[in-house]
Formats: sequence, structure tokens, C-alpha cells
Amino acid sequence: MNALLMMVPLVVASAMPGYKHVGGANGVEVYRQMQSPDIDLVAEGDIDAPPSMVRGIVLDYANAHSLSDHVAESKVLSTKPGEMVVYQRLKLPVVADRDFTLRALWGERGGNLWTRYTVDNARGPEARDQIVRVSTLNGGWDLMPIRGGSATHAVYRVRINLAGSIPRWMVSGGAAKDLPKLFEGVRHQAQRQVARAMR
Repeated sequence: MNALLMMVPLVVASAMPGYKHVGGANGVEVYRQMQSPDIDLVAEGDIDAPPSMVRGIVLDYANAHSLSDHVAESKVLSTKPGEMVVYQRLKLPVVADRDFTLRALWGERGGNLWTRYTVDNARGPEARDQIVRVSTLNGGWDLMPIRGGSATHAVYRVRINLAGSIPRWMVSGGAAKDLPKLFEGVRHQAQRQVARAMR
């Protein structure tokens, strides 16, 4: 996926053609693209923090484990204005670990903040034994201010193929359950930042 395509705004999930509502929790609704050969999910919900804070949290790749229990390793390899390269290893139940290198971008459009990421394994470490290298992974966040800018309506999309011999129904169902937990992780980190700022 090239940089231009990565900056195309995410449509509100409920209006995206081909997506079916597959669940949700804690004020987060999850949709899945039923025709995609990959795991292609969109989640949306509100976060009680301004978009700038939310974006800072989701771009804090050095502490990505605070948002998801599946992140076993996350290293920022390089950074420059509007771009970051990150290596991550995921520890998943039952199956072998997965790893990949991401190129992350971020910016602003029409008063909304956004992030996008896509696999760029050529800019990261070599593949390791007993870890499956992921070659399809892209997505990002669109962060829209609500409540006068004090809160955020967030739309998150992820498309991934975990490779290996894993039944698609198994991983897609688990991923759909994980997205509300991701939002909860962002909310928790936002609450901690607000609490620190008030001391």
C-alpha cells in the first residue's frame, strides 16, 4: 500500500460496503469484511480524551504492550517527522509467535487526526527461527473530535493475514473480541495521563 492510499480517510464503519456487524463490547462496535481472504476488521467507539492525546497513545509503540497483551516485543527502529519504523513480535494463544516490521505515518485532515501503518519488512530485522513472518498487515486510526474537542470518536481498521495453517474462523473471531480490549487499553492510558496532569 503506498503512502497516498494510506492517507485515504476511513469511512464510518457502519457505512462501509461489505462489512457485517460481528460484535462489540464496552461501547465499541466491531465489523468484519466478509468477502476478504484476510482478517479485515473495523471498530469504532468513543474515547474520553482529545484526539491529540489518543494519537500520542496509539503511536507510543515503545509501550505497545500496555494496549494489548499479545504484544511481546515492540521496538522503534527509526523515527522522523510524520513517520516511524517499528518492529513487533506477537505472542498468540495456541499458535507460533508472529513478527513484522511496520512503517507508521500520521497527520491531520479537515480537523481530524489520523494514523496509518503497513508492513515494511525490508526495513527491519531478518526473520527468526520458530517465528512466522507476517507479510500482510495494514490499518490505522481516524480520530474525530467530539464534545467540543474534549473527547474522540475513533475508527480503527486492521487487515492482517497471520500466515501459517490457522483456520480463518479461529483468528477472525479472536481478533474481533480483541478490538474492544484495544479501545479499553487506550482509554486506560488516557485516564492515567489525565490523572497525572491534574496532580
